[in-house]
Formats: sequence, structure tokens, C-alpha cells
Amino acid sequence: MKTKIIPALFDSAEAPMVLIKDQVHEWSNSRFRELPESLRRAVLRWAFKDEQEWLELDGYRFQRLNKDKHTSIMGYLVDRNSLQRTLLLKLLPELHQGGDPFQTTARVIGPLLGWKHCLVAKRSRKRSLEALGYWKDGAMQPPTSLTLVGNAAQAFYEGEEPAHQQKSVAREFPLDELLSESPSALWLGQRIDLPEQMGVGHICVWCPPDHADVNLAEWILSLAADTLSAWLVCHSVSEKKDYEASNEPLDQLTGLPGTKTFDLALKHAVQAHHESGKDFLVALVDIDALTHINDKYGHIAGDQLIHQFADELLNMCRRRDQVFRYAGDEFLLLMPITQSPPPVEKRLDRISKQIQQKTPEFGFNLATALLSEVKGSGEELMLTIDQRLKAAKESK
Repeated sequence: MKTKIIPALFDSAEAPMVLIKDQVHEWSNSRFRELPESLRRAVLRWAFKDEQEWLELDGYRFQRLNKDKHTSIMGYLVDRNSLQRTLLLKLLPELHQGGDPFQTTARVIGPLLGWKHCLVAKRSRKRSLEALGYWKDGAMQPPTSLTLVGNAAQAFYEGEEPAHQQKSVAREFPLDELLSESPSALWLGQRIDLPEQMGVGHICVWCPPDHADVNLAEWILSLAADTLSAWLVCHSVSEKKDYEASNEPLDQLTGLPGTKTFDLALKHAVQAHHESGKDFLVALVDIDALTHINDKYGHIAGDQLIHQFADELLNMCRRRDQVFRYAGDEFLLLMPITQSPPPVEKRLDRISKQIQQKTPEFGFNLATALLSEVKGSGEELMLTIDQRLKAAKESK
């Protein structure tokens, strides 16, 4: 009788509740069943595996109560101060660990708010965005490029005094490819500003859970944007400390720095490697058969191809990566290593397939080397890369 009465009493409670016995989900009340599926999965995953007593997620704090073989999970809404503390204690340490800061922010904000979609994007060029951090229904999605025209966040980047925060319905942006599957969803966006640069990116969420507190979500987005902005400013200052500037003019065709600037950047990478053990990957990319392309399509088309390829290299890179034009058809990438080397060849293959749709003859040769491979010697690294590029060409 008790086992029937107790669930009946708590079924209409405002607090979401779950009962687990022997690692089996036995019962949950209607409030828990109304939560989004991604939130329910996260709570049960924590309940089954995690040893932490508390879980703060999507404005709720979930508590675990154990008695013999039974575990009861109860959730209740928390106040703004608690959410602010949770956000800062999670986001700042994650940013400090390295990796792309936009992706890190999405990985923290997505589960915290519990909306189906959470995007943290960076403005890469005048008419495009990089969706570096995209959390969708409980999982991070791979980075992708988005056009700015028709995007729900377009107003953040255009106009004399655009609003820094926006609330809309997805159907208002029929050209936004990410919103096309949910035209009736509520969309919230927050622009990311730096002290001397407005609109370096934005954070947005859409498809809220049924119980969403929209005002609270707007406040969290604003706090997250300010936290990310402060981190970007501090990180930028620390990167520029004691950094010798280059007076080499940029390449007129691509707008990229050249060989002298690369030599200087490599010098600082070598210094960082010796001082702190920080590793770097250097990649030399050579456009294959450029002479043939010039002969077939003309030098103007060849120059356009070089310009396009330079833009694509910039788009595929992370914020701290650097791209240089090394020679007529050669480019250098200097990429700091955080956890593992970036998948340069995979990204270049994707770029190559896009360009080949218009220019089938396009191809590339690639050689890479890590600074740690050559014990921090810049000269040895460049010799290694030259040898590997020569071998790559001969193997074709």
C-alpha cells in the first residue's frame, strides 16, 4: 500500500522527483517527465554514475538521497546567485584548460540552460560566422561555417547602433539554416563585445524547455558573454606581452603576413617551448598544379584561387593559430597545441573538395612537424618540413 500511496502523493508535486532501485529507474513524477529529454538523460546519468551529491542544471539543483538499495532524486529551482556561482566556477576553469574558448563556453552553457540548441559563434569575415561551439540536445556538434546574411544574429553585426541582446521567433529568419527545422521556436541571442571591438561573436539559444524562465536565460547569456569577453581580453594581453612586433607589410593578394613575420612568430614559439614546454605544430601547404591552372584558366583566375584558399585557411584555424604566405603557392600555419594536434589534413581535404567543384584540377601537398619532435629547434623543424614536403610530392 505504501509503495502506491507515496508515488501518488508526489506525482503532482512541483519539484521533479525520481526513484531508483538497484540502478534501475523505477518511478518518476509528472514534473520530471515534463522535463526535456536531454535534461532527463543528464539527471539519470548523474544519478547512476556520478558520486557528487549535488547536480546544478538548467536552473535546477538536484539532490541525491540514498537508503540501502533505494536512491531518491529531488530537484528544485535555484536563485540567480547560485546559478551565477555555478556558471563562473565551471566556465572559468574550463577556459583556463585551453582549447577554443567559444567551444568551451557552449559546452558549459548548453547543459546549464537546458535549451535544445546553444550556439557560440565567432565572426570570421565580413559576411560569415564560424559556429565553433554548437551544443545540440546534449551533445557538441562539429564546427561549421555560417553565412551572416539572413542569420538570426545579423543585426548584432550590422547597423549603427545594433542591440546587444535580442529575442525573436525562429520563423523570422527563413534563411538561417540552423533554425529551419524549428520555425516556431523562441530564439535568444547575446552579442559578445570587447572594450575596443564590438561584435566579435555571439551566444544564442533556441527551442526552450516547457518550464524555461526566459528572463533567467537572458541574464545567464549576458553573464556568459561578459565572462568570455573578459577572458579574451586578458588572454590577448598575456599573449602580446614581450612580443616583438613585425613591420613587414602584408601580402597584397591575400592580406596575410609573410616570411619575415613567420620567422619572428616561430622564434617566439621556440622561446615558449623552451620556457614552458608548450608545443606547436607547423604545417607547410603547397597548392598542387598551380601553373597548369594558370595556363588553363588564366592568371586572374589563379590569383582568385590563391585568395580563396588563403581565406579558407583562415576560416579553418582557431583563434590563436596563425597563417602566413610563404611563397607564390605555399602557405605556412603555426598552431599551438592544447590537448592534441589539430586535424589539419582532414580540414584541408574538406576545403579541397569545395574548391574542386569549380576547379577540378586543384590539389595540395602537405607537410607537418611538431616543435617537440626536433627538441625545440626552429631550424631543424623547417628542414624536416621541407624534406617531408619533397617526399609528399615525389610519392604522387
